[in-house]
Amino acid sequence: MDNSEETLKKISDQLEKLDTKFNFLQDMLFTMRNELELIKKTTIRENYLTKITKVADKTLINFLDNRPKDCNILDFCTTLIEKEIFKILTTLLEKGEESALNEVNEFMKLSESDEVLKICPNNQCLINAIEPFKLLKDLILDSKELSLKYFEELTLTDQQSSFEELNEEELNDLLTPLSNAVRLKILNTLSKGGKNYSQLEEATGIKAGHLLFHIDKLKEVEYIIQENKKYLITMKGRKALNLISGLGKELSLKS
Repeated sequence: MDNSEETLKKISDQLEKLDTKFNFLQDMLFTMRNELELIKKTTIRENYLTKITKVADKTLINFLDNRPKDCNILDFCTTLIEKEIFKILTTLLEKGEESALNEVNEFMKLSESDEVLKICPNNQCLINAIEPFKLLKDLILDSKELSLKYFEELTLTDQQSSFEELNEEELNDLLTPLSNAVRLKILNTLSKGGKNYSQLEEATGIKAGHLLFHIDKLKEVEYIIQENKKYLITMKGRKALNLISGLGKELSLKS
């Protein structure tokens, strides 16, 4: 091997190492962004859970302070309500808003039934007993709405212009490459790290010119790039993939 070939090999080896480091840094940046978003969402949720717990405590204390002392079902009723509030809060923490709402609705349906109205000797006490559950329901619905608002905010991160300011043709050019399952699979595969052509063939199950066609479509809008025989997803491509993924979840949530 002459000096020129040896030099070229050394350069090639160095480029390969740089490519590996670039992929690692790119993946680390993506992971860090996701972690920061998760921390933000967790903080918002924890603040709301704290608020819900305080409201539950306050309304429960109001019920306890105003119970008629001569009620013959006082202990039974108090224990039932305390346990049910604890159960709802536990369900909210472990299973989320939807399951907690089901618990609230079931209890309220029971507490407003004819059987309970006949058993409870004090109408005002019953109103006080139901009040914590009404407030919990309102707060859980707010919490659910907050989750959706956070999600909408997340999907709009870094967007600088409103829809009215976008050029329809430019928007179409950006969205068209994403309206294909193969291209989405390519983006999803590259989001986990750079791949060469044969690795993309294996991941997508598509060979030769058909795969190249889809790759070119993604390169045209700068969702992916090719460096040193490897295809890499760009930050623009990651944002597009996140938005499409988020759109799918959002539509399924509201369907």
